[in-house]
Amino acid sequence: MTVAPGVDRRTALAGAAFMAAGLFDGASEAEAKDGDRNSGAARIDGIDVHYEIHGGPLDRSAVPLVLLHGGALTIETAFTPELLARFGRRRPVIAIEQQGHGHTADRPSKPMTLDQMVTDTAGVLAHLKVAQADVLGHSLGGMIATGLAIRHPDLARTVTTLGAPFQIDGFREDLARLQRGEVTTPSPALAKLLPTEADFAAWRASFQRSAPDPDAFDAILERLNVMLAIWPGWSQDQLRSIRAPMLVAVGDNDFVTVAHAVDISNLIPKARLAVLPGTTHFGIVKRDAWLEPMMDALAQPEL
Repeated sequence: MTVAPGVDRRTALAGAAFMAAGLFDGASEAEAKDGDRNSGAARIDGIDVHYEIHGGPLDRSAVPLVLLHGGALTIETAFTPELLARFGRRRPVIAIEQQGHGHTADRPSKPMTLDQMVTDTAGVLAHLKVAQADVLGHSLGGMIATGLAIRHPDLARTVTTLGAPFQIDGFREDLARLQRGEVTTPSPALAKLLPTEADFAAWRASFQRSAPDPDAFDAILERLNVMLAIWPGWSQDQLRSIRAPMLVAVGDNDFVTVAHAVDISNLIPKARLAVLPGTTHFGIVKRDAWLEPMMDALAQPEL
């Protein structure tokens, strides 16, 4: 993997941020339609939080799957058409763009926080009158998904996290040292795992096509870095409180260490651990064929 030239601490940390019964009373009308995709927005704390529904309408026949993207990504760049098609075959899929991402505006007068993103995610589900869902989050999205299971336990039937820590020190040591400001450039091994110049160009282009402020991409990266630097993490007691069955998945060459993933799975009462071979932090999102049966098994009675 070729790294973008001039990779510095800010760019490397942005790479870490990319990580990140009657079920319904009826769904609100979507604002736009494109094939099997409906899109709309929920007004929450002063901004319109964008969502897309793939794979058919919300109804009482199936528990929907909620997709939460990594930091600085959009739905378009976070989830491949193949993944959306796979998970949308049997049930509706709700993908949400967080504050400052894609179609969803930032709240520049307030600090960006993970707790607010959890609140926004719960708010979209309330707007759609979804009482319970399965949740899949990558990187930053996995941190949000964990928060949803903690703060809104009745909403999450199951949770799957991909490459998501519960504390910043759960990142591999060379990345954690960058986060703490102990070094300013990534190690050669870490540099191979970071986004390339082409990756950044694609992410920036997607942001500019959809964002209310197309020029805010760099500002969002900086705000994400600040958010991660001061995030206190989820406590061990909070993880022990999670009632939902949870799949903690990491790659064997991920930003999050396998040892940290083991710690998470040992703390959460109904957690299962999956370490995917030959898989990086960004590559794990493309392992949908491997993940699907493991996610299905979460909703089944204990063996």
